Amino acid sequence: MELTNPAVTDGVNLFVNIVVISLAFVVAMSMIDAKKVNDKEKKA
Repeated sequence: MELTNPAVTDGVNLFVNIVVISLAFVVAMSMIDAKKVNDKEKKA
């Protein structure tokens, strides 16, 4: 039993990969920013 239409699967996989990579990028940027802010507060 197939859960998705095979004609749509490639597009959906591409879309999901783009969303996951974008989300990972945003999380990484926010973690870097939080570390910089934390370091600034420790120095002050």
